[in-house]
Amino acid sequence: MHLPFTQSVNVNLDVLLSIAVTAAFCRPSLRKKYPWMLSYLSVRAITAVIIDFLLYGPLLASESTYTKIHFLVYWVSFLTTSVLLFLGCMDVYRQAMAPLPGLVRMGTTVFRWAAIASVLVTATTLTSITPGPGMLVNICIQLMRCVGTAELCLLAFLLLSMKAIGLSPRSRPFGIALGLGVMATSDCGQSIATVFQLPLNPGVQFFFEVIYLVSLAVWFAYAVLPEPARKAMTVRADSTIYKWDQIASALGHKAQVALPSTAPSFFLVDVEKVVERAFIRTLKGKESES
Repeated sequence: MHLPFTQSVNVNLDVLLSIAVTAAFCRPSLRKKYPWMLSYLSVRAITAVIIDFLLYGPLLASESTYTKIHFLVYWVSFLTTSVLLFLGCMDVYRQAMAPLPGLVRMGTTVFRWAAIASVLVTATTLTSITPGPGMLVNICIQLMRCVGTAELCLLAFLLLSMKAIGLSPRSRPFGIALGLGVMATSDCGQSIATVFQLPLNPGVQFFFEVIYLVSLAVWFAYAVLPEPARKAMTVRADSTIYKWDQIASALGHKAQVALPSTAPSFFLVDVEKVVERAFIRTLKGKESES
């Protein structure tokens, strides 16, 4: 197969970066903390090598056969990596929230329910789809939308709570989430274009491919560069985040959590004082008349 020069460069860069990032995440420290991310990167690297062979390797069969193999490999890999990306988000969340084990446990439960909801949403789209190659494409696109939403939500959460949980822009969980967010932006853009059947000219395709390469470069940089020591997380005993962590730790266990009694509303206190003063004035008035 013959491809334009820019697309050929992108395909080969994708292969090299995918292999490099996978090798970087194979280190024991990263492999233990981010097992699902490593699985995703491994599948992506293997897929990139197979597609590169189909595009530039020796022609061992007809071009139509190669096209069918390319379609099958690409979309099956797309479906597999969608699931692994969702599980990779759980890896990042666990590492980011490590100082708060209760919230880690609660967040993991939320991720599981989100996965079930994503499967149900994807299943509802199958009622209007006829069996065939288009069915696989539509399932992958719908599932990737759900995964992309989870990736963007994870990045937004870390951006908003970075200081509170002791992370910095150079922290590895934030860097991986940043790469996930960049990739999710590209996936959402491509899925929208596919659903509305918008024409993708070579310039737009090149832009989406560059975004993928940027996300791989971000992961490689955060995997190779030394991670700064995480700031010690100190919170007050009466802080909201500490209370939530204690409540989350007790959920599902027989332990009881003592919650502070709710203070009366300031509005009710004021009304009570007004009624009390009016009552006192009424009593004084009656005493003076008598």
